[in-house]
Amino acid sequence: MYEKFKKELLCNVMQREEARDKVIRLLEPKMICADPESIRLIRLINFATYGKEDLIIREDMLCISWGQGGLVNMKYWKVQILYMHFLKEGWQSVLPQIVLTLQEAGAGAEKDPVWEGCYEQSRYRHIIRPLNCNYHRQELENCIYWRYGDIALVLAVIVYESKEDCMTMKLNRGMTEKWGLADQVLLTNALLNTRALMPPRLFHGDDLRLGCSSKKGIFMPDDGRPNIFVNIQDELEGIRGYRLTTTRWINGAVALFYPYVKERLSEMLGGDFFVGFTSVHEAVLHPVRHKILSEMKAAIQHTNAVFDESEMLTNRIYRYCRAKGTLVEV
Repeated sequence: MYEKFKKELLCNVMQREEARDKVIRLLEPKMICADPESIRLIRLINFATYGKEDLIIREDMLCISWGQGGLVNMKYWKVQILYMHFLKEGWQSVLPQIVLTLQEAGAGAEKDPVWEGCYEQSRYRHIIRPLNCNYHRQELENCIYWRYGDIALVLAVIVYESKEDCMTMKLNRGMTEKWGLADQVLLTNALLNTRALMPPRLFHGDDLRLGCSSKKGIFMPDDGRPNIFVNIQDELEGIRGYRLTTTRWINGAVALFYPYVKERLSEMLGGDFFVGFTSVHEAVLHPVRHKILSEMKAAIQHTNAVFDESEMLTNRIYRYCRAKGTLVEV
């Protein structure tokens, strides 16, 4: 009966007039998804439900997504819970709540500001943007952010997204105060969401950006099978360094601050490592044992002097200390 219920549930929802222009998915355990949007939704659901961005759905989920320009809203239900309601009270206890969501999705979803409504309606658009505190001092006065030296990790929201572009807006306290949530909660959830939307990637220092694919540079085990090899015995490789970014190459410097990334990099690089930021989009890493701190400082300062100041993150060099598990300025 449960398998039959799943099929009828999907059919009933897809046949509703309110489902027009929306994508209805039935996500099942151990299913293999090929399309990027399904993979993204699975990551978000697992983050929200279990706190981990697994690529495999643990239980049946009915998922409805809608939006334009790559900016997708989402609502989902555990099918097993819907089934229990169905056994007790029939379809009248299941369909009305889903239909209501479909109706709300079609009523003003495009015209309302992304921060309006309850927190749950917009949280999946929240991300963390890395910015230089000094250059953006005035605009950060009423914003929510973590600070590391002169680096600000700022709470922002995606207002437009496509394969080629991502437009964001910083969220100020006037937009978020009605949610009644602590800064730490907002920032932590946004960081996890950023991690799900833009997983980290690591490349060798001499890899060309245009030649790097999001399917390459995998180094975190929970992103799949790692496919970058680091040879800690190769001194030339260590001197050339490594480049850390995200799958989108947008705001890629934030990847260093994802959970467990610094620890994983320390394992791969054989201990402590230096970090420099060529822009908000990328960090360069060198194992400490190669002792090229002065060269790193000169290269970072030169890069920041040549390119657009608005994309500069910092002239400072940091060191990750494996023994203490901390990032310190050097």
